[in-house]
Amino acid sequence: MDLAAAFSQHLPISSAHYSLEIAEQRIDGDAGEVWSVLSVNAEGDRVVTVRLAVWEVDGDDRSIRDVKEQDVVVVPAAYIDDPRVPAYFEGWAAAIRTAFSRLEEVIAAEGYAAAGDKIEEAVPYDMFSPEVLELRRPQTAEEFTDALLSNRKRLGWLLP
Repeated sequence: MDLAAAFSQHLPISSAHYSLEIAEQRIDGDAGEVWSVLSVNAEGDRVVTVRLAVWEVDGDDRSIRDVKEQDVVVVPAAYIDDPRVPAYFEGWAAAIRTAFSRLEEVIAAEGYAAAGDKIEEAVPYDMFSPEVLELRRPQTAEEFTDALLSNRKRLGWLLP
């Protein structure tokens, strides 16, 4: 399984006020395809450098309010060969999109302050919960999305 390709297809994820993207990429000169730089740390985990941006929106103008980059574990070594990893990536991306969407709804209805400082105080590492692979129950993308958003220790903290 090409983990880099499976992961890269889900980024960037963005909304009007937030974006999450791969900070480092390489381009295959022959094919012209962009792939993430997915490295292996000392423990054998798959790691990628991710950028989290918070945007200031004023009408049609958008400017960067804050940017943070950090190496994050995408897949722990113990789960490299887990056949559920592509479903996990898809479910994780859906969870982030859901959280961004709900935060945008709150901002539209009640103003930026109502969304709180959750994401502004977060670092890219906080946007990932690969420990959900330790659970046996999630098998599909939808089950991973539910497992990620239903627990505040995973990604549920993002929800308004």
